[in-house]
Amino acid sequence: MALANQRHIAPDPADERHDGEATLLIVDDDPDILRVVKFYLTKQRYLVETANNAVEALAVLRANPTVELILSDVMMPEMSGLDLLKQVRSNPQWSDLPVILISAEGETSRKIAGLNLGADDFITKPFNFDELMARVRNHLRLRRLQREVMHANELLRQQNERFLEDMEAARMVQLALLPDGLPQGPKHRLASKYVPVDRVGGDFFDAVLLDGGSKLGVLVADVCGHGIAAAFVTAMTKISFRNACFTANDPAEVLSAMNRALNPNIKNGYVTAFYGVYDIERCKLAYASGGHPPLLVHRRAENRVFELQPQATFLGFFEKVAFETQVLDTQPGDRIIFYTDGMYESPKPGDDYFNAQRIGQSLMSRQGQDLEPVLTGVLDDLRAFVGAELFRDDVTLVGLDIKE
Repeated sequence: MALANQRHIAPDPADERHDGEATLLIVDDDPDILRVVKFYLTKQRYLVETANNAVEALAVLRANPTVELILSDVMMPEMSGLDLLKQVRSNPQWSDLPVILISAEGETSRKIAGLNLGADDFITKPFNFDELMARVRNHLRLRRLQREVMHANELLRQQNERFLEDMEAARMVQLALLPDGLPQGPKHRLASKYVPVDRVGGDFFDAVLLDGGSKLGVLVADVCGHGIAAAFVTAMTKISFRNACFTANDPAEVLSAMNRALNPNIKNGYVTAFYGVYDIERCKLAYASGGHPPLLVHRRAENRVFELQPQATFLGFFEKVAFETQVLDTQPGDRIIFYTDGMYESPKPGDDYFNAQRIGQSLMSRQGQDLEPVLTGVLDDLRAFVGAELFRDDVTLVGLDIKE
């Protein structure tokens, strides 16, 4: 019997908290080794199962799922410790069990084979019980830490699934807030493109007929941030817009009313917005901005693009904001483009941006095309410019054609 330093080791009080409850499996064809090792492990308050060979060991594992560590001899009749290790590692139920193999001195090749098969540790006969207990404790702690990590990962996975479900619900709410269709008429044409960067973006647009259909209101807004919080602010933005646009025709008054509604309900955030009211009969566009990118007008009769840049701060952050309404006399054939800053927040390598000038060039290059394919083409040009399909921020384009 190859044992050494056979003395009782008093358990470390710090180690008695959990290790003593662990169930260990000892596998050895030498009954003396089994008896002595079991004695010392039991003294350490471990629960011990024994097997005289690998076949018995597999039966014990099937019958007792609480086994947390295997201590097995390498050289055994019928089935070696290496064969037992193969069986353990191939079974998903046992694959994470720590396995410490016991080998005789000079069995280097078997040690290498065992490590290649997934053995966690080796101890050489004759072994020291201080060393054996230390290794058993360490591997039990490591396995429990691994189990804790796996449990934490599973909780994170479940939380992530719930989060994705919430995000999907928020996405559906946000999509429901966007207009099902855009109001068309014999003297104007509307089209839109909306590309959220996340499941739930921060952009929003709306279009409404006013004054019995004689006027057309178009709003494009950008909520600070993305995700579920942005979706709720988007909902508030639509509600505040719909409450304001039917009671006031002046764009500055509408933005002021929206700001008063949003300010008490937005914490550490804001909304940019550009609102235009097109008088269909008089061919005039009244407009106001709340910190939003300028409107672009493609005057196709001259094939040039210019900006409309009213100055005011964004909505929701300050209690009082002074907005200004300006008026543009439109011409037949004018193409008016509302957009969000996602157009120029996706730089190409070298920090070059798809700015308003490039948007204008894209518009002019498609002067004779219909509005819908023009918006698609502008997005294609943006993707080609940044060299990517995905943008860094939400992108919204709304086009208004003044018909001849």
